[in-house]
Amino acid sequence: MESGSDVLATFLWGLRRYAVVVLAMVVALGVLVPVLLSSRAEVYQATAQVGPNSKLQLSNTNPLPRFAESVFNNGAVELNIRTMLKRTSGNIIPSKVQLIAAQDNVVLDVVAHAPNAEQAILIANRAAETFVIQLNMYENAVAPFVVAHQAVFAKKVPKFAGGSVSIIFGLLGGLLAGVALVGLAMVVRRPVVDVSNAQDVTGSPVIGRIRLPRHGPVKLPPDDRAVGLLGRLLVTSAETIHVAAPSQTQAERFAGLLTEVFGRMPVVTSLQKKQGAKPDSSSPRPKVVAPRGLDEWFSAQDERSYTVLLAPEGISARHLRVFAEEHDTGAPTGVVLVTNQRRRAKLSRKR
Repeated sequence: MESGSDVLATFLWGLRRYAVVVLAMVVALGVLVPVLLSSRAEVYQATAQVGPNSKLQLSNTNPLPRFAESVFNNGAVELNIRTMLKRTSGNIIPSKVQLIAAQDNVVLDVVAHAPNAEQAILIANRAAETFVIQLNMYENAVAPFVVAHQAVFAKKVPKFAGGSVSIIFGLLGGLLAGVALVGLAMVVRRPVVDVSNAQDVTGSPVIGRIRLPRHGPVKLPPDDRAVGLLGRLLVTSAETIHVAAPSQTQAERFAGLLTEVFGRMPVVTSLQKKQGAKPDSSSPRPKVVAPRGLDEWFSAQDERSYTVLLAPEGISARHLRVFAEEHDTGAPTGVVLVTNQRRRAKLSRKR
């Protein structure tokens, strides 16, 4: 089970790795959406009010909204407005006109939308008149209705509500959405980013962490203590060190780097160390190879071999587990975390 610190480390790694996702969500919700809304055509809104001119036949107003909506949507209002606008396609309700029937309110608002104020006023009044005719067709159903207030002016609909405040909320919403997406990706993918994760997944100790560029020549800085310590840790009684990585190219590059490490430093084998011997540049170095394919991998193993599994930082736990199981030969095994970031490597002294 991952500890709280492991979860936090994984989440922070995900934020660094997928920062572009967070940035994209911030730009989309905080910038693009307001820009698209602000670039749309202007819309004007006008409202006419319809209401009863006598006492209602109902004991309460609860059924009134449902009755009004049913009558408003029976087709008569839409046909009248469609004929007036000479439109043969597209919807009229609610894109051009709609009914707002609030609960516990006998006033019914007929709201019209149009590209100019004059047309919005005309649509609202024409729809309200047709609506009243349809309501009064039901004798003694509710009460006689009239157009209580005709639309006399139209106001411009804001292209996006809230102005600059909405942009701020859009930026915050995009940030939260991006962070949530990254968190979801970390839960689903479960990337391996630290020592404890790698050890739990593979069942083998992590002997180090090293930066290995994906492209270009592999350079070994003279003051790279991480590589030096890694080399000393791997100088065991094994005669051959086998390197495996999800990418064969990466395995070969690391094998070449490790060979260079052994060529630079004096070594002492485990047996010599027990006997109190000092490092000697003439001591035999273990041979480092990166076998190709599983057939070659198993045929190359022997009793005096050591296995190094490279785990690229961010590899999913499932893929790393399968990879470790495929290359399990029973030989002593160590895991090396590989990162492309420019960071100081931290090595575990566990073998």
